[in-house]
Amino acid sequence: MAPTPKEDELNKTIVEDATATASRENHRAIPVSCGVHRGPQGFANLVVERKPNGEIVLDPHVTGACVIILDETAATALFDVLGTWLR
Repeated sequence: MAPTPKEDELNKTIVEDATATASRENHRAIPVSCGVHRGPQGFANLVVERKPNGEIVLDPHVTGACVIILDETAATALFDVLGTWLR
């Protein structure tokens, strides 16, 4: 289902703000693999950004086409899961 014009404008604003204005301290690129496009390890980049409001933004492929926005609770849950798996 296609987004409404209002949703499309909101998504555009979120995406444009997601990585374009990030400071170096709050913006990292992590080399990863992409299950859809395949390619070797490090083929794709995952941009991770901490927003001033505390949200964590994940931008696969650095295109802004689909960003994942985590609030503090979700980011903490992800941190805990990764910490458990990486022990």
